[in-house]
Amino acid sequence: MKPRQEPKIKKGDRTRQRILETAVQLMAEKGPDAVSMREIAAKLKITKPVLYYYFKDKDELIKAAFVEGTKHIKELTFEIADRAATLESKLERIFENHLDFIKRYPEMPKCALKIMSSPEHGVLAEMARDLKLRNRDTMRGILAREPLPRHGADDILHMISAVLTYFMVEARENGVASLEKDLPRRLARLIVSGARHLKAALLVVLLTPLLAKAAPQPLTLDGAVKTALANNASVVTAEETRRIYKERVSEYWGSVYPQLSASGQYTRNIESPSYFFGATKVKVGLNNSYSGSLDLSQVLWAGGKVYTGIKMANIYSSASGEQLKTAQKAVERSVKQMYYAVLLAKAMTAVQKESLDLARQHLATIEAQYRQGIASDLAVLRQKVEVSNTEPALTQAQNLYEEGLVELKNLLGIDPEAEIDLTDGFACGGASAGSFDGLYARALSARPDYRNMKYQRDLYHEMVSIERAGHFPYLSAFASRQFQGQSDSGFPSKADQSWSTVAGVRLSLPLFSGGAVSSRTRQARLQEGIADTNLREMERRIKIDVKKAWLAMNEASERLASQGTAVEQARKALSATEVRFKNGLAGQLDLNDATLALNKAQTLYNQAQHDTCSADAQLRWALGE
Repeated sequence: MKPRQEPKIKKGDRTRQRILETAVQLMAEKGPDAVSMREIAAKLKITKPVLYYYFKDKDELIKAAFVEGTKHIKELTFEIADRAATLESKLERIFENHLDFIKRYPEMPKCALKIMSSPEHGVLAEMARDLKLRNRDTMRGILAREPLPRHGADDILHMISAVLTYFMVEARENGVASLEKDLPRRLARLIVSGARHLKAALLVVLLTPLLAKAAPQPLTLDGAVKTALANNASVVTAEETRRIYKERVSEYWGSVYPQLSASGQYTRNIESPSYFFGATKVKVGLNNSYSGSLDLSQVLWAGGKVYTGIKMANIYSSASGEQLKTAQKAVERSVKQMYYAVLLAKAMTAVQKESLDLARQHLATIEAQYRQGIASDLAVLRQKVEVSNTEPALTQAQNLYEEGLVELKNLLGIDPEAEIDLTDGFACGGASAGSFDGLYARALSARPDYRNMKYQRDLYHEMVSIERAGHFPYLSAFASRQFQGQSDSGFPSKADQSWSTVAGVRLSLPLFSGGAVSSRTRQARLQEGIADTNLREMERRIKIDVKKAWLAMNEASERLASQGTAVEQARKALSATEVRFKNGLAGQLDLNDATLALNKAQTLYNQAQHDTCSADAQLRWALGE
């Protein structure tokens, strides 16, 4: 009898499998709704007709990928239905199966978490919901045969869902290796023991440390600003620069104090030098020569260089402090505006979701009328087109929201995969910017970049004094204690030693340097002039910044006030139109126009809220607040 041969995998099956694997990978990265058939074809380097040969549309591809990814669950269902196995071993097998599946398909946790956050009416969400219900019913039937207290089965079902979610989050953030091999056994024992002997509240407490990572971290606007200030590279660099210039102040002060140094020297005369006196050759020195000195010097006057150097060091220190504040203010403004941008994207996602829900509700109404013979099939078709035209807007809004979160997390310097939840709304006051009078003076007194520019001008002014000091004499005092000694062997005895002490004043007077000092002085004066020009230009630019921010704030505030009641009016108009439509007093076009009007009113209102808060952040930055 011939040995059984494994069935060969056909080329078409391999291509189909590659398509499914690529689709899962892309959906894990971007979310199911953000992946197109064109993108999948481009990733595989095949044509779209080839892709449509295997799957007639995206929904079919998604369903096939879902079925492929849930095969292990169906196989597991038969295994855990065995009556002979204990409840603990069944739970352990569920958890082991889940971990094995994640190891085989590392991208699957990302994809599964994306499915959880996908629209509740999407294809994947509906399939996942159906699978969850079927699995829950199966597990409920198994638990019904177990001796559990009241609500024990429900507690176990909730814990199973929580643990599986934790596995996916932990695998996505830290890799499957972070989940210990014996964790399924330990969790199974903990859950069964808790369900049978402990109160449900205590069971939750025991599992809370394991499940804490699954919840997104709340993030307020102030919390986002503090996080960015602690992590942002430009702020950290400015802080380190400020410390450098503080140390430079100490360095310059060191030149004011006396300078003390010690030196020593040993010389071995391998061949001693000789001198000639007439025809007589006289050898000089012994084999070993020792010398040393202790020197003290003190600057008495250097044409103002020392004092000016200390003054410049203090200016550098103050300027570095203003540079740090400038970086902090810029980061604060950027974080606030990005936070508001993400809030806008989140609000627009809700608007588009409501529009899609309304379109589907209207479709259900028209289909009901069609079955009653009131509406035509053309009306049903038109409303289906309306639903299809609304879906891409929701997908785009969701994608913009996800991209905004990534940009915000990048600005905050945190892991792009970290889950965060923005808890603050557009709570920036929304009041008018008020009068422009006095804002310019406030900005000049508070803007750190303006004060830094003034310090730069002062530095170049002091630089002129430093360079001009090159024309002046240099006066210093000195003292020195010196030692000399020689011997043919070993260290010289007291008789062969010599000590001396000297002290005095040294004067250095520059007479001619080829015009170098004068040239450096003229360069410093030119730099001072450039700094004055830059300071005046900054004053003009600050005035423009304040004026533009003030105008933007006023315009956005007025727009917000005008849109305050528009949303409610549009909603009332839509409700009235829906009633009229059901009673045959309004047409389908009136219904869709009312829906569009509500969508537009909500969009304009959300945009006005965002623009007001963003302008408020810009105005505060322009004023140096």
